[in-house]
Amino acid sequence: MNMTCSTVRDLTELYKADLVSEESDKAIRAHLKTCPECRRYYRKYDLLDDQGRTVRTQPSDDFAGTESRLYEDLSRRLARHRFLEIVGTSAAIGAGTIMVTIGVLLMMKSAHEKL
Repeated sequence: MNMTCSTVRDLTELYKADLVSEESDKAIRAHLKTCPECRRYYRKYDLLDDQGRTVRTQPSDDFAGTESRLYEDLSRRLARHRFLEIVGTSAAIGAGTIMVTIGVLLMMKSAHEKL
């Protein structure tokens, strides 16, 4: 299998996580042996050592950091959603109370005028 630079780069994350097929793995390795530009690109991801040999890395602490950031973002969104829900409910109750009060006052005024 012959791979282009763009295909090899598109598969970076899958290759890093060891999720490519054996055939794709061999093709990527072959491409990296012949393409200095892709070797430089892959070095950015710590997939190659200085001699161009493939280095497999386990998921780094970046995953834990990403998970933590996602959890914090979700917590903030839920807190905001709860806050807006409470404000909306309070506004609806307040508006209802005002409408009932106005209705009662109008009825009292109407009853007073009939006397």
